Amino acid sequence: MSEPERIRVEQEAGVCRLVFASPERHNAVDHAFGRQFHAALTGPATEARCVEIVAEGANFCVGGDISGFAAEPDRSLSELAEAIHVGQRALLDLAAPVVVGVNGWAAGIGLSLALCGDVIVLGAGAKLRPAYTAIGLTPDGGMTATLTGAVGRARAMDMFLTNAPMSSAEALGSGLASRVVGDDELRLATDGIAEQIAAGPFAALAATKRLVRQAGGVLTDAHLDAEAASIGERGSSPEGREGIAAFLEKRRPSWPPAT
Repeated sequence: MSEPERIRVEQEAGVCRLVFASPERHNAVDHAFGRQFHAALTGPATEARCVEIVAEGANFCVGGDISGFAAEPDRSLSELAEAIHVGQRALLDLAAPVVVGVNGWAAGIGLSLALCGDVIVLGAGAKLRPAYTAIGLTPDGGMTATLTGAVGRARAMDMFLTNAPMSSAEALGSGLASRVVGDDELRLATDGIAEQIAAGPFAALAATKRLVRQAGGVLTDAHLDAEAASIGERGSSPEGREGIAAFLEKRRPSWPPAT
């Protein structure tokens, strides 16, 4: 018997789109979700120029399947966390940029997954909440690092300890969100950003993503050296030569295929 669909994979124009596809469950995370998430990120997503993550229904993801946890009290939550972390590692290791579109609630592991995006687009009605301590748990999915890095230690600790939700406007103001759009415009906007990135110079975008992640927001002498080496490499690459030539010739660049 096949397991229920939790994630649907769509591919077009260089974009691999992962659609959370159990809206009747508010896209709650269970073991089937973990398996399908990992399969998509170690399969179709590895060939994409951009990966997009969106959700069907009223909410992006309300977190773990609490009723499922209660039904299996002897099964360690570490097992599910580790299964999701395997998929997250694959997501974070992708060369391709990742665009996430968040509608409704992103809570618990749903917020952790959203924070893995390179570009995070929120619908105006989106709400973000750690949620873990409200049921006596601690965060997973890397949230103690990613949320703190996005909004700062004081705001992150407030959210962790009080479970106060963050609105889309607050998320944009704090630097957590890249953009906020109307709820009805979210999917169109997220698709458009992913398609724009997929049509760009893949190697240059991938190298930029890598440099940003390596720096972690801290400028060092070693990072300056890494940037100098990278721009030199890109300048002598087919992409760099085409970009410079197109600029001088006042035309749109014709980027070579990703390799």
